[in-house]
Amino acid sequence: MAGRSPGAVAGVLFDLDGTLADTPGAIAAITGGILSERGLDVPAAEVLAGVGKPLDQNFAAWFGRPADHPDVRQALSAYREQFGRHVRATGPRLLYPGVAEGLAALAGAGLLLGITTSKIQLAGEQLVALTGIADHFAVVAGHDTTPHGKPSPDMALFAADRLGLAPADCVVVGDSVADVAMGRAAGMTVFGVSYGVATAADLTAAGAALVVDSFPDLVPAVAAATAGRTVTG
Repeated sequence: MAGRSPGAVAGVLFDLDGTLADTPGAIAAITGGILSERGLDVPAAEVLAGVGKPLDQNFAAWFGRPADHPDVRQALSAYREQFGRHVRATGPRLLYPGVAEGLAALAGAGLLLGITTSKIQLAGEQLVALTGIADHFAVVAGHDTTPHGKPSPDMALFAADRLGLAPADCVVVGDSVADVAMGRAAGMTVFGVSYGVATAADLTAAGAALVVDSFPDLVPAVAAATAGRTVTG
């Protein structure tokens, strides 16, 4: 993006679940059902708190077994089948209000967009395709794309490199404390969204530069960062 102002950003790295796609409720419900069917009584609040974290690690902790144990693998297989059916049935309606239009506006302004999700990469690619937004993204990184997932900076640094950008040229957008930690560890500015898993207070305390309450509110904040202006909230 020739002619950018000093300090301006050129790329945005989005979390997926709870940021672009309204999936946390479905994720928690499907996960809770699978656990219950297998005789595990995990509080609903604990299941919901696991949204946005690698699912294999969650199931391993709840089962008290290694991630490669057959019980964990079977639970993951059941989850992916049920969640995939839900996504295929719902499609673009999974997107939060304003996401489709906002992404189009950001891409149209010349910003490079990427995904950094705690899903495995293939599942992330499938979700952006089924919701109709895949064409906006030059890179989709999952927790299996790099040696370490969130809150490590690895995914954010990988995505920035694929976009051909320095970390300082990127903004991370997410709904969880892990998103904030990842972005800050990568040397990036982080904007939080309060409509996903974490509260605005949690995101601010974790170090988000700004927290917005809707995706349409996010677009002008990113536009300001693109112009190199200071953003506060």
